[in-house]
Amino acid sequence: MKRRRIQVTVNYAALLLMNIAFYFVYIGKSASHIYDVIGLTSIVVVGVTFRSVHWKTGIWKLTHTKSKELDERELTLTHWALSQSYAWFAVICLVIMFAFALSSRMNICPQYTISIPLVGSLIYLSHTLPGSIIAWKAGKLPEDTE
Repeated sequence: MKRRRIQVTVNYAALLLMNIAFYFVYIGKSASHIYDVIGLTSIVVVGVTFRSVHWKTGIWKLTHTKSKELDERELTLTHWALSQSYAWFAVICLVIMFAFALSSRMNICPQYTISIPLVGSLIYLSHTLPGSIIAWKAGKLPEDTE
């Protein structure tokens, strides 16, 4: 379980690092090739940790299975994880919007661009957050090879 928590943390830290790196590329900071390498490496880390946290453990399948096909325990677990993840996702989106507002000095009509990496990250987050909550809180999973 401790290993899964570390992997979940690394997964989302790499996702955040990727967005920061590609943001620096977007605003045209010098040495953008370094930021490109950091961003692309972060994508690889996200993929590797996704595979070990969500795919190998069966969490991805559990959180993406129709409710009719789940037993009562699985249904309770996924319902709990979904309700938790909706709350966390809303908070994360509000933090992102607040950061954009602060970066534009609370301008009524801020001028900022929502990047493709950010949109992709939010879609990824919405799909993986329920599974990450299960990985973080649940005990041993049947498919665990730890």
